[in-house]
Amino acid sequence: MLKKTWKCLLPIFFLAVFFYPVLILEVRTGRSDQILFCKRISPGDRFEFHYIHSVDRTPVSGQFLITSKGMVKPIETQFLSYGPGLPSMEGKVIVEKGLMKARPEVEEMKQFSFFVSPFTNQYLECKGQRLDFSKMREGEVIIVEVKQYPIGGLIFKDGRK
Repeated sequence: MLKKTWKCLLPIFFLAVFFYPVLILEVRTGRSDQILFCKRISPGDRFEFHYIHSVDRTPVSGQFLITSKGMVKPIETQFLSYGPGLPSMEGKVIVEKGLMKARPEVEEMKQFSFFVSPFTNQYLECKGQRLDFSKMREGEVIIVEVKQYPIGGLIFKDGRK
């Protein structure tokens, strides 16, 4: 009787694991929808986006948090000076070791996107991996989004995890 029960429960267990949802940070091109990066993430994980400011030619980095709802939340932007397009948030910017740090009070977002420029040396860091955009075609749109996939779907998703 016990063997019969296990023979029934084992396939159900494997199906449940196969369809169990996991969160993935997915980076893809906007035009061709080509996936450039997939990394399994969890709520509370962070990733960073870095670039050189196109006018001031100074480094800028943004830190993002993966929320419990599987969304992206900007939590801090670090920069050396207020250049065009950088936040001027009176009273909400602190200065530590020569770096200005803005901690905006913004809502979570499903995704964020940006245009590639060879002059800004853009790259993304997530869990020790770096994705460099500097050799990509100028003007390409990059979309960074948290997606949910079943574990089984990841196995067959072009071998990427």
